[in-house]
Amino acid sequence: MRGRDLFIRLLRECFRFPGQLAAAAAALALVALSQLYLTWIVKVWLEGPFVGKAGPPAGMLKEAAAVTVVMVVGLFLSRYLVARVNQSLLVRLRDLAVRRLLAARVSGLRRYPSGELISRVFSDAGSLGGFVEAFLKRFVGDGLDLVGALAVLFVIHWRLALAACVLVPLLAAVLSRIGKVIRRWGALAQQEVGDLHSTLDEELHGMSTIKGYKAEAFEAERFAAQNRRYFTRVMRAEWWSAFLLATIFLVTGAALLLVVWYGSRLALAKELTTASLLGFCLFAARTIEPLRRLSEVQGMLQRSLASAARLYELIDLPLVEDASGESLPEPVRGAVSFEGVKFRYHDEKPLLEGFDLVIRPGETVAIVATSGGGKSTLANLLVRHIEPVSGRLRLDGLDIRTLSLEALRGAVSVVEQEPFLFRATLAENILYGSWGKGREAVAEAARLAGLAELAGSLPGGLDAELSEAGRNLSGGQRQRISLARAVLKDAPVVVLDEATSALDSETEARVLDQLAPWLLGRTVIVMAHRLSTISRFPRVVVLDAGRVVGDGTASALVETCPPFARLFAEQFDPVPLSIP
Repeated sequence: MRGRDLFIRLLRECFRFPGQLAAAAAALALVALSQLYLTWIVKVWLEGPFVGKAGPPAGMLKEAAAVTVVMVVGLFLSRYLVARVNQSLLVRLRDLAVRRLLAARVSGLRRYPSGELISRVFSDAGSLGGFVEAFLKRFVGDGLDLVGALAVLFVIHWRLALAACVLVPLLAAVLSRIGKVIRRWGALAQQEVGDLHSTLDEELHGMSTIKGYKAEAFEAERFAAQNRRYFTRVMRAEWWSAFLLATIFLVTGAALLLVVWYGSRLALAKELTTASLLGFCLFAARTIEPLRRLSEVQGMLQRSLASAARLYELIDLPLVEDASGESLPEPVRGAVSFEGVKFRYHDEKPLLEGFDLVIRPGETVAIVATSGGGKSTLANLLVRHIEPVSGRLRLDGLDIRTLSLEALRGAVSVVEQEPFLFRATLAENILYGSWGKGREAVAEAARLAGLAELAGSLPGGLDAELSEAGRNLSGGQRQRISLARAVLKDAPVVVLDEATSALDSETEARVLDQLAPWLLGRTVIVMAHRLSTISRFPRVVVLDAGRVVGDGTASALVETCPPFARLFAEQFDPVPLSIP
């Protein structure tokens, strides 16, 4: 998106708060007009009481005192109101970005590192605070101050004012040219911030691996190298900002010298009084500080636009899930079918190649394949986290693409191998997504998932606080919480995607036995690697090279399906450990 388009879009965002914006602009205008009027009083003083051409200055002093009070009130209000507009803008943009992230397809988000997304939502959004200050304080406050001072200059002596403005085109060209350079380096710096966030996020999540492989020094240097790149790019942007500021001072200083030289000639020629020349110089000097601050706006604005571009990339994310569609007829029976489903990730070898499978309502089916053979892909296809290249999936005879996501995902519950837990209580984690259920239902779900012992061991029981991502729990405990969450959701179709892989065989058997009455009558799809797990179920489907190559009981498949026999050969006949 071009800088002009970004600027207009941000302005539109600001105008969503018209009352706050108008109040802030009015307060800034009050400050600018008060300052101009105080300078005008000085000019009048120079032309009147100062040279003995007017009465006593008491009235003028009272007037100046009143204007000063008005200016102070304006300063207070402008500071507060500009901050209010700024925070309102940031809150809105962050909300828009997060809502878009939550609405986007999972597959679309995976191309962004999580640290990069966090950087855009917080660091880039935070950088836009400078836009409000630039737009209001500089363009409104300083802009009005500058325009007002220039207007007075033309009132005092238009030819002298015209001479002072001769360098304005040069100033505009410098602002435009250098501003583009500042924006480019600002964008690169913001990109480095995202990379820094991603690196630190990786290091925090991989801390045990880092320490286990004694890679602390390597990771510290990796972060330091990226930090140095960020420093370099930030300082390059600051160098150009400083150069722009110095250039503005050079141009305005030259213009002021031109005014003094030309004004002195006019005064000597009796075309301008000394008092008018002094007044003119006062107002000319008033233009320098607003011009200086406006020159800073260029750098500030370009950095804000660079941040806005990265933030709007999230707000405008394509691949947003279409939540519209039909509802499922009640009651949901749970008939699931895959019909000629083909799927591949990007340009890789096809993962599913004409996959066909029919699962009857209330049937339990185990699906086995090698690691990376497509089991989790089937689960993701069933809840439409991803879409097949061709073929279709049906639920109760309806193409799932015609169903609303709310209806589809309400009917299908996927229990993942690595479930995510939130920084909340044990009960709140079980309740997640089923907030209307009561305390007794939570306790029963915890019992069915084998969590009674865990709840009894934690201080506070079900009300015990869990750490971020449940890091104070074992993998098996996290999986059982996810199972309890699925029990509470009470969906007619349940997919257990390696949902008990972190449990030992004995604990897994006990948990599955407890869940058996609840699973009865539901359509259950089990993905597992453990022979003892799949042997519990009367139907096992073998997936190989993207197709179904076996369908039957585990004992029958050992004899009739070579891929199945190879997959579980070591569990039938363990390979002896050879120690030299």
